[in-house]
Amino acid sequence: MTEYIAQCRYNPSDTITARVEDGAVWLVPGPDNVSPSTDAARTFARGILALADEADGGEVRTEPAPDTHPKVGDQVIVIEDDPGVRTGEFVDLVGTLTEIGPERCTPYLVKFGGGFHGAADGSWYCQRVEKVADEPEPLADWEKDLLSSAPKVGDQVRVVSAINHTREAYLHRAAELLGINPSASDLIELADYLAGGDA
Repeated sequence: MTEYIAQCRYNPSDTITARVEDGAVWLVPGPDNVSPSTDAARTFARGILALADEADGGEVRTEPAPDTHPKVGDQVIVIEDDPGVRTGEFVDLVGTLTEIGPERCTPYLVKFGGGFHGAADGSWYCQRVEKVADEPEPLADWEKDLLSSAPKVGDQVRVVSAINHTREAYLHRAAELLGINPSASDLIELADYLAGGDA
C-alpha cells in the first residue's frame, strides 16, 4: 500500500500520513499538529494528488456546462424570426420568451412590449432565439475607485520616483544588498551584475 508521510520540522516524531483505503484517500494525523517545511509540504501535497489518482483512476471531474437553452421568462434576442412571414422584421429585437411550443416550425413566442401580436412592440413567433447574457454583477465601490483613478492618455501625471541607471546608483544598491563593510571588489562585482555587465 502506498503512503506518504510528512514530518514536523520542529519535532520529527509528529507526522501526518496519507494513504488509500477502500478506494478513498485517508489522512491520518499523529498526536500533535504538524508543521512541515515548505518543500516537505509540497511533496506531501503531490503525494495526496497521486493517491487521489490511484483511488479514482485519475479522472478529472468537470462541472456540467451551464444550460444555455432559453426558458420561459428569459430575456432573449431573436436570431431568426418566421422564415415564411415578414422575414427579418423581428431579428435582433430583444424580448421576453413567453411560450415554447416544440410542435411548431416557429416554437418561440417572444413578447417585445404591450402591443398586439405582430407589432414590433407586441409579440411574434420566432424560429430561433438566444438567451441574453445575464448582467454582470455590479462593481464594488473600491473597484470603481480603482478604475476611475487610473491615469488615462492625455492626463498630466507626476513621477514620484524614477529609476536612476547611473554607475553610482548601482554601487549604492550593491552596498544596500551586501550590508555592513563589504569589500570594494564585492561592491564592484555586484554593481556590475545589477547593471547587466554594463556598470
